Amino acid sequence: MSIPKDYNVEVVRREVVIPATVIQEHVLPFSNIDLTVPPCGVHVFFCYDKPFQTSFASVLSSLKSSLSRAFVSCSAFAGRVVSHGDGDLQMVCNGKGAEFSEAYADICIAQVEFYNPIAAIEGKLVPLLVKDSEENGSPVFAVQVTEFSCGGVVVGCTFDHRIADSFSANLFFTCWANVSRNEPNGSTTPSFTRSILVPRDPPNCFEIEKMYTRVHPFPQSNMQIPQPPITSRIYYLSSKDIEKLQQNANQNGNKYTKLEAFSAYLWKMLIQGQEVENIMNCNMGIVVDGCSRLTKMGMPSNYFGNVIALPYARARAEDIKKEPLSWSAKVIHDVIYSAANEEHFQSLVDFVEISKPSSVFARICESIDEPSFVVSSGLHFPLYKVDYGWGKPCLASHYLTYVPGYVMPTPSPYGDGSWLIYMNLLVDQLNAIESHPDFILCLISQNIFGG
Repeated sequence: MSIPKDYNVEVVRREVVIPATVIQEHVLPFSNIDLTVPPCGVHVFFCYDKPFQTSFASVLSSLKSSLSRAFVSCSAFAGRVVSHGDGDLQMVCNGKGAEFSEAYADICIAQVEFYNPIAAIEGKLVPLLVKDSEENGSPVFAVQVTEFSCGGVVVGCTFDHRIADSFSANLFFTCWANVSRNEPNGSTTPSFTRSILVPRDPPNCFEIEKMYTRVHPFPQSNMQIPQPPITSRIYYLSSKDIEKLQQNANQNGNKYTKLEAFSAYLWKMLIQGQEVENIMNCNMGIVVDGCSRLTKMGMPSNYFGNVIALPYARARAEDIKKEPLSWSAKVIHDVIYSAANEEHFQSLVDFVEISKPSSVFARICESIDEPSFVVSSGLHFPLYKVDYGWGKPCLASHYLTYVPGYVMPTPSPYGDGSWLIYMNLLVDQLNAIESHPDFILCLISQNIFGG
């Protein structure tokens, strides 16, 4: 059977799911790190083979009921972002809920070309965050559940990045799934402590301006700025190839992580494949998760919000091309090390404070004249623990198209150390790396469904 290049999805019903109990309206302050995140939606989708022993109507009923109960533990996702006249933003936890859409696709889920997310996902399987009204503010979470002709199901979610990073959002997805299975949440119950990421008195943010800049107003995700054509892919990388990359990077007694080795490899592929001029500077950003690194500051492991920094490495194209993989891995390692500590995050908090009312923006995101991309690791996300009661996902991935040059590796569904890698790149970048003789990634296959 030939694989269709396109398919139709019809949304037949939209409703709003609210918390199961009344939420006392309150304001959840944005932390200073929340304020460094652009106003964009992040999409996450979970694909399931046909749930046996239950109907799609029962699936929908169970998901809505458990979502309502999960909102009691995570009231932020049922609230609204409200903007005041002076541009100040507030997260109002008012229990107004999230839109829940029911949809139907006209093909079998195994026929969908998920390796090409722009064609397969965008405008089909993930919802938009639709504003209620200017007075009510902007919703921060939405869900679309789609049934395919074979009975397969996709649960597509969109959340406002200003409210949560991907780690926090995955805490909520796991919490929601646990509620759906009537199991205890334990450490997945989100913590909304806001007394940790506070500025020092006096602030001390020496050298943080190397990585961040002040902007006013904050760049909007819907700005009408001409953009070069972008495209996205989801690739598979075997554990064997990951280990080879790490072995190639670990030279002269140095040891680097699998993520550092992969990032160095991709940096080299992009620069060599695009034939970048030798004298040009090339940038590679790494999203550093601070949640596990701020224990002395009292950061709980289930913190809900943004605890991310975006340092970046810069090197000349000539060096990236000619030096061995171990050289690029060390450059990346040193950048991660410089930010993976409490002082860096505290300095970022301080810098945001003294920059107000201007916004703070990662410098790599404005490097439009130099080849740049960002790697954000999802390797510790519990994507395949999101079991709502009818089995684990056979495919799960994030999907973010705000800026070109975004790469996120996540675990594969096989549990054997292999990865799935989402890339959102310029078309020229993607063509360059896919045609490179040393490119080792494979597009994911539809065979991922049904075993």
